[in-house]
Amino acid sequence: MKRQQRRSSAWMRAAVVGALGLVGCVPTSSVIPNDFTDFSDAQQAAICAASPRVGPMGILEYGTGAATGSVPPDYALNCPDLRVTAERWTVTVWAPTFTAALAAFLPEAEFLTYYADLRVRVTDTQVSADPIDSVPETLLDEVRRVTVTVTPLGGPAQLVLRGGVVTPVTLEPGATYRIDIRTDRTPNPWPSVTLDPASGTVQAQLAR
Repeated sequence: MKRQQRRSSAWMRAAVVGALGLVGCVPTSSVIPNDFTDFSDAQQAAICAASPRVGPMGILEYGTGAATGSVPPDYALNCPDLRVTAERWTVTVWAPTFTAALAAFLPEAEFLTYYADLRVRVTDTQVSADPIDSVPETLLDEVRRVTVTVTPLGGPAQLVLRGGVVTPVTLEPGATYRIDIRTDRTPNPWPSVTLDPASGTVQAQLAR
């Protein structure tokens, strides 16, 4: 029931944004990178202990409740089990496992989301996308304009989503690949993401 409510809210937001003629996807970033934040050892240790995650527009968020904090790009955080750097329009995340690296992005970051709450789904051997079956008819035209491709390192681009049709792409185990999400209007907040499952590294480009 809760997921259904969240999905309905996502469709409502998409409908409103689409009606304004802005974009049929999620809101994009207009953030301008700030000066580099140089953490002291004490600051870094405190953030590392407070479950740091990447939020919307590449903002580093950490802590819970009244103890929450955030740091806008640019920054470099070096924790024992998580490294995150944000340099201008690029956010790079490293974790001991590929799954942990993907989990470093908060749901609110809309990472690998191609429309409302529809997502591109990735593993170390396959890239797919949520089907558009649940999309309201009034938004179908917008969704069908979204294109998702995956490009293995040194290989050709392959379609994952086009015209609303999902075609899962199987990759060689451990292969490095890039996912590009293209919309008909305003760019996706994370239009290009390079994934290296073997090293647990994710490099994501923010929309400009």
